[in-house]
Amino acid sequence: MTMPGSTVERFQVMEYVRAFFTGRTALSSFGLLLIVSGAFGLFRRAEVVQAGGYNRETVGEDMELIVRLHRWARDQRRPYAIQYVIDPVCWTQVPDTWQGLRRQRDRWQRGLLESLWLHRRMLFNPRYGRIGMVAMPYHIFFEALAPALELGGLFLAVFLIVTERYDATFVVLFFLLAVGFGTLLSSSSHAIEVFLRHRLGRPRDRLLLLGYALLDNLGYRQWNLLIRLWASLTLVAKRGQWGGQQRRRIDQGAVTGPAQSEADPVRSR
Repeated sequence: MTMPGSTVERFQVMEYVRAFFTGRTALSSFGLLLIVSGAFGLFRRAEVVQAGGYNRETVGEDMELIVRLHRWARDQRRPYAIQYVIDPVCWTQVPDTWQGLRRQRDRWQRGLLESLWLHRRMLFNPRYGRIGMVAMPYHIFFEALAPALELGGLFLAVFLIVTERYDATFVVLFFLLAVGFGTLLSSSSHAIEVFLRHRLGRPRDRLLLLGYALLDNLGYRQWNLLIRLWASLTLVAKRGQWGGQQRRRIDQGAVTGPAQSEADPVRSR
């Protein structure tokens, strides 16, 4: 495998490496997984049908289905497992423009909020075990509310420095610590990728990935948080809006031009 050519796609490669090789692997190992991305999910059809199938009223149908399967199985008192498996090789086409990425992340945030709201009965409900007591609170405080909390902290730090109510050296050092920790997490995910059968082959691509692990925390992450915060604030006004995004048609491994938009039935995440 090789790194894509555009900056916007490279940032997404780094995000996917970090999310899949560390985040979802860890959540799955503790039985806390609340999302299997639509492009990568494999289900037992009978259970999905019994649980009600995909919900067409939300833009986050992949996450909503997983949360509902947890809820349905526990309501039925049925033994079950929803797991992330690291071995299969799957491919999805990511947005290749900043505008397309903005629309996608806006939709993801709204899908997250809609899924949590639709199943709010599970929150802190002992009936749903670790899903209600741990997974739901985690996704609320560390995912849904992350844009407001993190950006609020950044703006507060700047305000305190400008008004000379805080020591600038401490704030700068704390910021560098946060960036360093984030880079370490991303680099650790990259280290896991080295041991996979399908991996980046060229040393140049590995160095690029490490570079984007650092750049991810110096502007790109903050941009992403702003998009997600705006999505949260406009959730009600945009309810049910999927948005339009041109995708390129790939024929025998070659990109041949624009094909479908996200308004089409085939959706990938």
